Amino acid sequence: MRSFGTSSAQKGLWLAQKMSPDTLNHAMFLWDVDGELDAAAMESTFRHVLEEARVLRVNFVEEDGELRQVPHELGDWRPFFMDVGDATDPEQAAREALADLVGRPFDLERDLLFRLGVVALAPNRSLVVIAYHHLVSDGYGAGGLLSGRLAEVYTALVRGERIPEPPHSWDIESFAAQGAEYLSSETFADDTEFWRTYLTDPPSPAQLPRVALSDSTRAALGEPLSSADRWSQLADSIGMASRTLTVPRAEADTWTEAAKSMGVWMSSLLAAAVAVLVRHRCEQPEFLLSLAVGNRAGAAAETPGVAVNVVPMRVRVPLDATFTGIADAVLDETYEIFGHTACHYSDIQRAAGTVLNGRGSFGIVINVVDFAEQLHFAGRPARHIGATIGAFDELSVGVHTDGSADSDLFLRLDAPALLYSGAELRFIGTELMAYLRALLAAGPQLPVGALDVVSGAERDRVLRTPDDIGIPGPTVPELFARQVARAPEAVALLSGGSALSYRELDERSSRLARVLPRRQVGPETVVAVALPRSADLVVALLGVAKAGGAYLPIDPTQPVTRIRTVVKDVGARLLLTDAVTADALSAELEVPAIVFDDIRSDTGDDGDGARETPVRPHADGLLAVLYGSEATGAAIGIGVTHRNVQRLVMEHTPREGSPDTVLWHAPPTSEALALEVWLPLLSGGRVVVVPPGEPHLDTLTGLRAANEVSAMWLPPSLFSAIAAERPKWIAGLREVWTGGDRVSAAAVRRVREACPEVTITNGHGPTETTVFAVSHRLDPNEPVRLPGAVARPADATACYVLGPGLAPVPEGVTGELYVAGPGVARGRPGRPGPTAERFVACPFGPPGGLMYRTGDRARWRTDGLVEYVGRADVQAENRGVRVEPAEIEEALSEHPGLAQAVVVPRKDDTGQRRLVAYAVPVRDRESALTAAELRRFAAERLPEFMVPSAFVLLERLPVTAGGRVDRASLPAPVFEGGRYRAPRNHTERVLAEAFADVLQLDRVGIDADFFDLGGNSLRAIRLVGLIRAELKLEVSIRTLFAARTIAGLSDRWKDLAKSSRPTLRRRTKAGEVL
Repeated sequence: MRSFGTSSAQKGLWLAQKMSPDTLNHAMFLWDVDGELDAAAMESTFRHVLEEARVLRVNFVEEDGELRQVPHELGDWRPFFMDVGDATDPEQAAREALADLVGRPFDLERDLLFRLGVVALAPNRSLVVIAYHHLVSDGYGAGGLLSGRLAEVYTALVRGERIPEPPHSWDIESFAAQGAEYLSSETFADDTEFWRTYLTDPPSPAQLPRVALSDSTRAALGEPLSSADRWSQLADSIGMASRTLTVPRAEADTWTEAAKSMGVWMSSLLAAAVAVLVRHRCEQPEFLLSLAVGNRAGAAAETPGVAVNVVPMRVRVPLDATFTGIADAVLDETYEIFGHTACHYSDIQRAAGTVLNGRGSFGIVINVVDFAEQLHFAGRPARHIGATIGAFDELSVGVHTDGSADSDLFLRLDAPALLYSGAELRFIGTELMAYLRALLAAGPQLPVGALDVVSGAERDRVLRTPDDIGIPGPTVPELFARQVARAPEAVALLSGGSALSYRELDERSSRLARVLPRRQVGPETVVAVALPRSADLVVALLGVAKAGGAYLPIDPTQPVTRIRTVVKDVGARLLLTDAVTADALSAELEVPAIVFDDIRSDTGDDGDGARETPVRPHADGLLAVLYGSEATGAAIGIGVTHRNVQRLVMEHTPREGSPDTVLWHAPPTSEALALEVWLPLLSGGRVVVVPPGEPHLDTLTGLRAANEVSAMWLPPSLFSAIAAERPKWIAGLREVWTGGDRVSAAAVRRVREACPEVTITNGHGPTETTVFAVSHRLDPNEPVRLPGAVARPADATACYVLGPGLAPVPEGVTGELYVAGPGVARGRPGRPGPTAERFVACPFGPPGGLMYRTGDRARWRTDGLVEYVGRADVQAENRGVRVEPAEIEEALSEHPGLAQAVVVPRKDDTGQRRLVAYAVPVRDRESALTAAELRRFAAERLPEFMVPSAFVLLERLPVTAGGRVDRASLPAPVFEGGRYRAPRNHTERVLAEAFADVLQLDRVGIDADFFDLGGNSLRAIRLVGLIRAELKLEVSIRTLFAARTIAGLSDRWKDLAKSSRPTLRRRTKAGEVL
C-alpha cells in the first residue's frame, strides 16, 4: 500500500508517545446539543465526513527507520451510540463511559485513530463526541474544521438538501507534501538557525513549584467547581490532571477591554499574568514560557490534520516594571518569534541542543483557544463543553469559550498527573485569577513587585504577630541571679569529676566581672574568649555578661589567620584565655590578653564572695558575637543580645518536673551553647561538661549514665546516624533537641519507634534567630504524622513567608522565610552593609521593628505550621529542570540502609548543573549499600528528572561547628562519562555494541551517559528496539531516561545467556558495515 511522509508535528508527537507510553495523547471534543439527534442521519454524517477526510484516516508505521503514514480504509466502521437518559445522574454516567472511551489505547498501526459517536443524555439533549489521537488532528482541526463539517452535513441530510462540497480537499497527499516541502526548504533551515540563536544561553523554563496542601484542603479543592470542571476531569483517563475555572461573562469582557486598551492580544495578557505569577513564585527575573500556535498556512489552513505547535518565548519580569510594560514586552517577543513557528517543537529542541529530561523544555504553555464557534445541527444549537485536550509534558494554562455569544470565559489548566494534582491546579488557577484581577485593578503605574493578593482570614493567618513580640525581658545575669537565689547550693556544673554550685559559679563569675571594667570592658565591648570546653569557660562567659560586655568564643585550634581576622573584624578589646594559648596568640593579635588563671591575683580578692557588679546590662544589649560561615565560606559575625537568649530559655524551660541535666558537647563557638549551657543554668538545671575535643559516642554514653543526663542536643548528622544505627541509644532521656538543618521524617520515626517515651524537638533556624526560629515538639508516645521539616514558630516569634516584593504569599506556596521577634539577633557588628541587607525593616509588626531575611525557602501550611523547603540561594536543577533537593532527600531517607543523605546541585565537566546525592550508609549492615541500589531506589519513587545524576557514598558528611552539613566541603563527584570502563559481562557487551551502533561511536564505556554522548529521542527509540531484539527484554524509553548508562541498565538485570542473534556490527552513516 502506498505510504506518505510525515510532518515534524507528527514525528514529534509519535516520539513523545514512544517516550512516555503510559501517557495517552488522546483528545476529545464534546458538543452539547440542545435537542434530540437523528441516529441514522448522524451515522451517515460520520461516515460521509470520514470518507472525505482521508487525511484523518491514516496509520503510522516505520519503514527503513522512517515514520510513514498509511491510508486506512473506512470499511464497515460504524460510530457508537449510547443512551444514558435513564441513569440517576446522566452526565455522570456519560462521563464514566467516555472516560473509558478516551482512556483506551489506540494501535497506531491498525486502528482508525478516531472514535466518533453520540451520547443521549435526555430526550432533548445529546452529546456529539469526537475522540482522536493527536497524531491525526488537533484542537482546530477536530473542534473547528471537522466539527463544523459534521454540523453542516447533518443539517443537509436531515433537511433533505444537497450536501455542500467541502471548501478544500481533505486528502493526505497535499497535506503530507506541504510538510515534506517545508522540511527540505531554505525556510526550515532559516527557522532552525533562528531558534539556535534565540536559545543560545537560554534562561530556565518557567516551572511553578508544587503547592503543599493539607489533606482537608486537598479534599476541598478536589471537589468539582462546575459542569465544565467535571467534563475537563476526563483528562484523568489519559494520565493528566485538569481543572476548569469559570470567569463570568461580565468579568471576561473587562479582560478583553483591558487587552484592547493595552494594545495587546488576549494571549499576551494571559502570558503576562502568568509571567508575573512565576516571578513572584520562583524568584526568576527571566525565564522561558511556551506559546501554543495554530501554525496553519497553505493546505493546513483548511485541512483538519495536525498542525499545532508549541514554541518557546523569552520573558523578563523586572520587579519595578508595570503590568502594561510586561504585556507590551510579551507582545514584542511574540512578533519576533511568529515568523518561525512552522519549526516544530521537537526540531527546536534539536536545534537548541536541549537536554531531554522528561519535562517540558520551554516552560509553562499558554494556550488561547479562540476558534470555538456555536454550531447548529439542523437548527439545534450546540455548545463546546471541553473534555480532554491531549497530553502535555508541562503545565498548560489556556482560555476558551463554549462558542455561544453569551458564553462565560473558561480558564483551563492541564498538567501531567505526576507533576501536579487536580487540587493543586485549582489552587494555581485561583491564584492566577487573583493576580490578574489585582493587576488590572492596580492601575498602570503599580510595579508588579509590589503586588499583594493575600487577603481576609488567610492574610491574618500568614501575617500573625505575637502580642509580646516587643516586650523586653530580663537579662542573662538577672535570670542567673534568680536561680542563685532560689537554690544557691544546687549543682550548676559537673566537669571532670568535680561539681560547681550556683553560688560558687556566681562568686567566680562576679570576680571576673569586677576585673574586666579595669581593662576597659563595659557595655557593647567585645571580649574574645579562647578557652576549651570547661567550667572555666562558663565562668568566663558569665563574667563577661555581668560586666556588660559581649563574649566572642574563639576556637584556639583554628588557624591564626582566621582568629586574627575575626578578632579584628569585630573590634575585640581583650583576649581572655589560658597560659598556653596566650603565649601562642599574643604576638599575632593586636589586643591585650588576660590569662584566666591570673584573675584572682589581679583582683586582690581573697574570696569574700560575690558583690554587686558595676554594670546592669540591658535586654537589648550585646551578649555575644558568634561566628559562622556564609555559603561562600566567608566568616560572618552575628550579634546576639540578652533578649535573644531569654526568649529561648522561656520557651524551652520544662513546664513540669525537675529542671534538666544537659550534656554539653557542642563546640564552644556553636550557637548550640545557648541550649546546652544557658538553657539549663538559667532555668535551674545543671550542665555536664564533656572534655575538650570531638567527643566519641562511647564517651557521651558514659557521661550520660554517670550523671543522669535528661536532655541532649544532637546535631542533625549525629541524630540521623544514631536513628539509623542505634536508635535505642536515646532511650532514658526526657527530651532530645535536633535541627538547625533538615532532619528527615524517617529519622524521627525510627527514634520514635525505638524510644516512645522521649520528647523529640526538631527545630530549624539560622544563628541569627538564636538556635530555633521554628520547632516541632513531638511529645511522648505521639506518632510521627508530619514531615521532618514541618514546625511551628517559636514563642513570641513572627514568621513571614514573603515574595520578592515583600508581599506575603498564600498558604501552601513557597516563598522566602523572614523572622521577627525577640529571638532575632541584632545584626552583624561592624558590618552595616551586610546588616542592612539581611536585617530589614518589618512592615507587619510594631513600628521600628526589624525582621531577618533567612535565605530559606519555606511555605505556610493551612494548619498553621511552617514547612522548610530549602535554601533560596541554591538554584537546584537537574538536566535543565528545577527540582526541590529536600523532596529527594526525604525520599532517599526512607531507604533502610541509609543513615543520612544530602542532595546538592553541582556542575559537571561540561558546565551543566546536575544533582548529586551524598549518602552515608548504615554501618554494620549485612549487605553493603551501593550507588546503583540507591539510584534504583530513587527511580522507583521519583520522577525521572528528580533522580540524581551521581551518588557519592561517604563514611560521614562534613559538618560545620554548629552541626549543619557543610555543603562547601562536600567532595567533588566523579561524573563517570569521561572515563572508559569496559563491559563486565555478556549483557553489558551487547548493550555497549548497541550504544555504539546508535551513537555511531567506536566504543562506549559502561558509565557513559547516553544523552551526554549525543543521544536524542530518535536514537533512544532505535536503541530500545535493538535492546529488545538482541536481549529479548522489554525496556521503555522511560527506563532508558532513568538508567542513562550501560551500567545503569545492566544493574536492572543479571547477566543473560548469549543471544541467538549474531553480534551487532556498527554501520557508517552511509550504511556500510564495518
